[in-house]
Amino acid sequence: MRKALAMTAALVAATATAGCVIVVGDDDDHIKMRHGEHSLDGYLTLDRNGDYSRIGGDINLRGRIGGDLNLVAGDVDADQLVVEGEVSIAAGDIDYTGRVGGEASVAGGDIDWDADVGGELNLAAGSLDVAGRITGPASMAAANVRSTAEYERGLEVHGNEVHLAGSVSGPLTIVSVGEIRPRRNYDDEDGRVVLAGAINDGGDVCSRSVTVLSSARISGTLRVWADSEPHVEAGAQAGNIVFVPRDSRDCDDVDRVFDDS
Repeated sequence: MRKALAMTAALVAATATAGCVIVVGDDDDHIKMRHGEHSLDGYLTLDRNGDYSRIGGDINLRGRIGGDLNLVAGDVDADQLVVEGEVSIAAGDIDYTGRVGGEASVAGGDIDWDADVGGELNLAAGSLDVAGRITGPASMAAANVRSTAEYERGLEVHGNEVHLAGSVSGPLTIVSVGEIRPRRNYDDEDGRVVLAGAINDGGDVCSRSVTVLSSARISGTLRVWADSEPHVEAGAQAGNIVFVPRDSRDCDDVDRVFDDS
């Protein structure tokens, strides 16, 4: 989570360099388009074995990168892009489809992520829409989070509104509106968590409200700290839900599990 949040600092650099393009390859050919790279329909199509780094305005990529990808940009559109190494992106709006072999750390405004990740995934944004198979641990922070991804080694989410479908194996921690503000008038969606998929190993949720949809399949113990008891729709396989009233406490005060989240 700290890595995902720290990446937002790079957005300052993206803004400062808008209109400027710096491409750094893995050899001395920094200016000319390399053999195996071409531009079509506004996308640069890559086929290279080394790393690819770029600082500039809007960036549209397709193809394959055998090494790591590092971008600081305005907006990024990665269309069926395969990166064998790690991915690091700081940008405005980001659309990413394809596959990442290693770790991915991405910070942006609105992020639509639909890619398999072989390592750890860290996302920080204003709005997140996440899909794909995530092999390593995952953490994300955004005002609004919607996920249909499959997480194989756990998930940590911080968001104002969280809608979780797909599946989660391993530890699950969700914090929605973690800080109580006594004089704030919350909207109906503030602090709302909706569970619609498979939770295979239980988890911990701290929020204002929790709704378990009929499509949910929850195994293990799900501990919920909220303003009211979770609403469980008919047909849901809710497993063992333990409810603890939040009693106007901040999430990091209700249980030590949220201290470092």
